[in-house]
Amino acid sequence: GKAEQASYDKYACWCEDTLGRKAKDISTGKEQIDELNALAVKLKAEIASHGAEIQQTTKDLAANVEARREATEIRDKEHGEYVDEKTEAEQCSGALEAAVKVLSGAGAKRGFLETMQEAQLLSVVAGVKTVLRRPAASRALSAKDYGAVQRFVERPADFFC
Repeated sequence: GKAEQASYDKYACWCEDTLGRKAKDISTGKEQIDELNALAVKLKAEIASHGAEIQQTTKDLAANVEARREATEIRDKEHGEYVDEKTEAEQCSGALEAAVKVLSGAGAKRGFLETMQEAQLLSVVAGVKTVLRRPAASRALSAKDYGAVQRFVERPADFFC
């Protein structure tokens, strides 16, 4: 009797303790399930939000790359145009200076022009003709100088004998 009763009481006590612990573990587990489900929903929302941010950033990056490419293309084109205009202006200026130099000395050296000077004069005339076709030429000279250069190109023989 007594030993069996003590053994049964010990077993019953163990069952009650274990049952209490298991009930507490089940209750804690249910609470954790709710917390973890809420956390999972929250993290899924953050993943979706970050996915949208990544897509937008990718689009922005592509737009930036395209804008840089277009800007570089425009700068390269404008630089090329600048170089062309600069070269043309320098050529115009040089040809016009040469024409003015020849014209200013034409009356004094009219009788002394040799074959080399005549060839040089005709070369200047050819260059000046090319320059006069460009819009920059009329802007570079006064009306009086432009008229003299025009007369020189049309009748270079009047400027030497």
